[in-house]
Amino acid sequence: MKVLFGINNDDTVKGIVEFYEQKYQEKIEYKNVYYFKQFVQELSSGEYERAVFLEELEKFPTNNYAQIDEYLFKNIDAITDVYDAKNIVYVASDRRKLGDDFLAKLFNLGIYTVLTGQDRTKGKVAAGINKPFQKIDVKKYYDKGMTENIYNTAEVSEIEIQRIISYYRNQNGVPDKYNEIFDRISSQYTDEQLKVIISFLPADVKQYLSFNNEKYKSLNVPAVPQPTEAQQPVENVTETKQVQQPQKSQDVVQKQEEVRHQKKIVEKDANAIQIKKEPEIIEKIVVQKVPTPAPVVTKVVEKEVVKNVFEVPKDYKKIVCFVGAPKSGTTFCINAIGTYLARNKIKTAICDVTRKRDTYTIYTYDNEGKRAIAAESLKYASNGLNEPLIYDKFSVYTGMPGDDRKQYNASVAIDTIMQNNNVVLIDTDFTTPYDYFRLCQEIYLVQDMNVLNISQTTMFLRELKSHGVPMNKIRIIINKHVRCSLTAKDIIDGIATYTSYDLKMFDELFNSATIPYYILPFDQENYTKYIEMLYKYTNKFSTFTEDFTSNLFKIINAIYPIGGSVAPRSTYTPTKKKNSFGGIFKKNSTSYNNSDENAYEKEVKQ
Repeated sequence: MKVLFGINNDDTVKGIVEFYEQKYQEKIEYKNVYYFKQFVQELSSGEYERAVFLEELEKFPTNNYAQIDEYLFKNIDAITDVYDAKNIVYVASDRRKLGDDFLAKLFNLGIYTVLTGQDRTKGKVAAGINKPFQKIDVKKYYDKGMTENIYNTAEVSEIEIQRIISYYRNQNGVPDKYNEIFDRISSQYTDEQLKVIISFLPADVKQYLSFNNEKYKSLNVPAVPQPTEAQQPVENVTETKQVQQPQKSQDVVQKQEEVRHQKKIVEKDANAIQIKKEPEIIEKIVVQKVPTPAPVVTKVVEKEVVKNVFEVPKDYKKIVCFVGAPKSGTTFCINAIGTYLARNKIKTAICDVTRKRDTYTIYTYDNEGKRAIAAESLKYASNGLNEPLIYDKFSVYTGMPGDDRKQYNASVAIDTIMQNNNVVLIDTDFTTPYDYFRLCQEIYLVQDMNVLNISQTTMFLRELKSHGVPMNKIRIIINKHVRCSLTAKDIIDGIATYTSYDLKMFDELFNSATIPYYILPFDQENYTKYIEMLYKYTNKFSTFTEDFTSNLFKIINAIYPIGGSVAPRSTYTPTKKKNSFGGIFKKNSTSYNNSDENAYEKEVKQ
């Protein structure tokens, strides 16, 4: 048997070959290549009886799944041009399921031996090499999609559309960045997808791009008419100067009509991001009216700094994940934040997709009825039904500890929860399926002062990054912080770079100088109260110390600006570039002194 492998790990290939030879008592002559182009060239020689390749053979230059799938399909199509598709063993990525749209396209090409989920093992690969699947074996999974156009690449997910619309609207009608944003979007989507996206852009954005962006013009989308007199900028007269009012927002009725006719796009806009404006010094009182989904009220006192206060719209939605090493305090942070939001009449949900399901234990205690509701709540959400455990404005979606989390449809579950709540707090751990991290808008990484946890944290982040989750979603919470020679900034530097145990390999995960971070200080009094809360089944975080609650409020305000203003994000600039090799343990040892205490005081006051 002569086999061509396309797997980016020689040890894995060797293991498959050894397993096959031992089980089937047949020698394999094989070759392993590392690029799709090589794979096609080798197969064109006509010498191989089987071809085995991994979907993730190459590292993709983009995180956009639509572009990745388009690239994959073109390469697989080229493979089937020179080789019999029935002799291919295709090892899919962990985001695939038998019967999904992409694998249906491969079925139409004649690739029947596809391994997904728990079938991606040496034994299953060896079995596929020995006896590839026949069409009749897998036809049942693909009957529904056999007539679909396999080259259709014009679909864009609802969440992506919402975020793009929201990002444009947060420019407050000022067109300076319209080109820059569109050019960045253009690099991530196909032309067909861009046409779909354009149909949902605000009218003033389309009008501006149609005259000023070459890429937009090349797509040959219908021309946007020049703005009417009512759309022209108008002037606000003040005592000493005039201020231009941005262009008016799009016609809401027209937008809703477009949305109703667009396949797979919901009829609502997301307002997921609040953009902080830089303060400006002025000489006289100036009032600016800015028509946006989140109206801006500018409070001005003569010769003082202007502070922008945002009125949060009713349909504001936020989905955030919390993750951390065991015992770092992830569930504690979620409960504290969720309790505060609910107490302020914000419809808040906790979605627990951890292995231990501590939320199930905390919120059901000795009540059998609550246990019955909680045990099925996430399963119901996964099927589009909203049946959570409810405490006034607070909803809990969880399941029995130990339940298989792969049984849930992550996108359906989160969409169901999001439709019924304003804020969704997802409790995760290092084993949670990656789909939840892709669906959220921000990821709050909870890290305590235990530096021994940093290595497993960086390993998790590296895996997250390799599965297409952007690292710019990351925010860091330093929990249980105490004043000592190990500062919060040291911890952030340690998390920023993955370092192998033998100190021979490293990977910068994010820029430690720009990552947003928050500090929750440790206090013996708070610790005592939390123990009593768990024992007595109460949730009274409001009795915690003022130092703790003021720092907690910074995180809450970043997630959902209750106070009306957008909290500044804490970042720091290192004094010098530090050696990434060896992580936190390679630093020179220092003793705790007054300067460290001052540094801490600056941190907690940021």
